[in-house]
Amino acid sequence: MKLEESRNTAMLETMNAAQIIEEIQRLPDDERGKVLDFARHQPNAETLEAMEEAKHPDKLERFESASDLFEKLGVKC
Repeated sequence: MKLEESRNTAMLETMNAAQIIEEIQRLPDDERGKVLDFARHQPNAETLEAMEEAKHPDKLERFESASDLFEKLGVKC
């Protein structure tokens, strides 16, 4: 969404990806770098799932040893 300010009010306009990319390309290099840094550090679905799992450690499977874990994974030691 594009934010346009007019005195004390703000109007939002829906933007598609191409429009957002165009706006990013118009930014000065240092500002564009901030946008890229932000985008690079967004968690993916796998990370979000792991973060959610960590909230419930009692539900996670536990192993007595690394060899037990490897056995569960089907890895021969």
